[in-house]
Amino acid sequence: MPEPGGAHAGLSELEPTTRVRVRRSRQRGPWRRFKRFVRHHKALSVIVVVALVLLAIIVGWLLWLDHKLDDIERFPFEPGGTRPAAVGSAQNILLIGVDDPDGEGGLFDDLATGSWTPGKFRSDAVMVLHVSGDRRSAQLVSIPRDSFVDVPDRGRTKINAAFSDGGPAELAEVVESLGHLRIDHAVVIDFEHLAGMTSAMGGVDVYQPEDVTDPRNGYTWQKGPLHLEGDQAVWYVRQRYGMPRGDFDRIQRQQNVLRAMLDKVASAGTLANPFRITRLVTELASFVAVDDGFTSSEMRSLAVSSRNIRPANMRFVTVPVTGTPTIDGASVVTLDLDQTAELFDALAADRFEDWYQDHSEAVDELPPVGQVR
Repeated sequence: MPEPGGAHAGLSELEPTTRVRVRRSRQRGPWRRFKRFVRHHKALSVIVVVALVLLAIIVGWLLWLDHKLDDIERFPFEPGGTRPAAVGSAQNILLIGVDDPDGEGGLFDDLATGSWTPGKFRSDAVMVLHVSGDRRSAQLVSIPRDSFVDVPDRGRTKINAAFSDGGPAELAEVVESLGHLRIDHAVVIDFEHLAGMTSAMGGVDVYQPEDVTDPRNGYTWQKGPLHLEGDQAVWYVRQRYGMPRGDFDRIQRQQNVLRAMLDKVASAGTLANPFRITRLVTELASFVAVDDGFTSSEMRSLAVSSRNIRPANMRFVTVPVTGTPTIDGASVVTLDLDQTAELFDALAADRFEDWYQDHSEAVDELPPVGQVR
C-alpha cells in the first residue's frame, strides 16, 4: 500500500496506474465487401460481369428495335359510313397490297400527308386478317380486286376504285359495308419493296406443281421447289396471265407467299438470329405503312400475344363469289353478298370455324403446300 502523501497521492484506488488501449473493430463498407468477394470468387465474378454486359446489349438492341417500329410511316385512318361496333378482343386488320402502275413513287409520303391523288395508286391485293380473341387462330380472307361492290360517290364498280379514289379509309368503309365486321387497323404493303423484305428473310420456299410461263416477262416457273427472293418474289405474286384461273390463282399465290413468310418468321432459325431480325425490322419500315392508331406498343403487344399462331392453325380463303361477268365493258367479280355477309359476321363474332364447317364449299381455300399453281 502506498504511503499517505507519497508519489501516488490523489489517485483513486480504483484508477489503473496505466491506460489500456482498446482496439475497435473496423466496419467494412459495401465497396470493401464487394472487392473481397471478387478476390475470392473471380470465376463467378467474370460470369456475372459478362451476363450484365450481354443484358445491357440485349436491352439496347430491343430499344433500338422499338425505335425502328416508330419509324414505320403512319397515316390518318377514319373510315366513314355507319361503322360496326367493336366486339371482344379479336383484331381485324385490313391488308392492302399496292401497285404503282406508272412508277411515280411516293406512296407512303402521300398516305402520311393526306395529299391523295385519285388514280395514282391501285390496290392489287385486298385481305382481311382476323386474329382470334384468344390468340390461338387466325384467318386471312382475300377479296378479289375486281369485286363489283358499292363504292362511295362511284356507285357499283370495282372495289379497288375505293382505294384509288380515297385511300385506306374509303376501302375500309367499303369492306365494313359487306357485313358487320369492324376494321380495327389498316396496313398498306408496298409491293415494290417486297423484294427487299424477302431478301432480309433469306428468301422463302414454295413448291410449283407444274411448269407455268408468265407471258408478260417470258419467265417460266419450273415444276418443283422454288426459292423466292428479291425480284422473283415480286414476279411470283404479280402473275395472273398464263394462269388457268387468272386473278384467283394470283390471289392464292399472294396467300402462298404470305404463308411462307409467316412460317419463315415463326421458325426457330429466324427468331434465334438477331442479325436477321434486325434486318427484318429495318426492311419493315420501307415495306409497310400503318394507320396512326396502330402504335408501336400495340403492334408489339399483338405480335407477342399471337406468337403461337402458325400457318397450321390459320385458314387462307377468298370470299364467296357467283361469277366473273363483263359489265359495261369491264370484267368484274360478282360476290355472293349473302354468303360474304355471313362470313364477315362470323368473323365479327369470333366464330369463323363454326361458319366454315357448314359453308366450306362456298369459299375458295388455299390448297396445301405443293398444290398452289
